[in-house]
Amino acid sequence: MTILHFGEHSVPYADILNARVNCSFNTAEIYVDIEVQGGGVMSLNLPDSLSFMDAFINHIRSEKNITK
Repeated sequence: MTILHFGEHSVPYADILNARVNCSFNTAEIYVDIEVQGGGVMSLNLPDSLSFMDAFINHIRSEKNITK
């Protein structure tokens, strides 16, 4: 099971129900809010948002059999 680690938190990817991405091209920032089992929402800081998106993009590439 893949687990997202950020700060003092660890969340299994299987517990993530949805992710909302907010990005700004002008400030070169991306922020992710994740909705987890039980109805909680976690707002990730910039470094954790980037880690989450990197892992998610790799997951999409793997699932859809897309090479770089």
